[in-house]
Amino acid sequence: MAIPPFLNGGFFLYTILTSMNSMNKKETRIRTVSVNERGQIVIPEEIRDDMGIKANSTLVLIENDGEITIKKEMDVISAIDEDSLWKKLSQESLLHMWEKEDAVWDKIARKDLA
Repeated sequence: MAIPPFLNGGFFLYTILTSMNSMNKKETRIRTVSVNERGQIVIPEEIRDDMGIKANSTLVLIENDGEITIKKEMDVISAIDEDSLWKKLSQESLLHMWEKEDAVWDKIARKDLA
């Protein structure tokens, strides 16, 4: 088994990742990419091909606890529980409307008290 050169002797980490993936039947590839001055990265061609990412594909970046995960848009959409989504959107809309309504009532109250 060849150890990728970027691990610089990190055989232990590579062995753990390989062992975990053998159990889960998933393949893990670790690649380094550079960020250009505009904040752009290039996803390596073999990963794009394997993941079915074509030109103009829409990807979703998820930042969580200091990590960035990139997912295909359709994978994210298919994982959303539609009922929960609409409930959350409704709650957010009502909160936003109530905030505006509160501001209107505050304005009316200030005029009445003046």
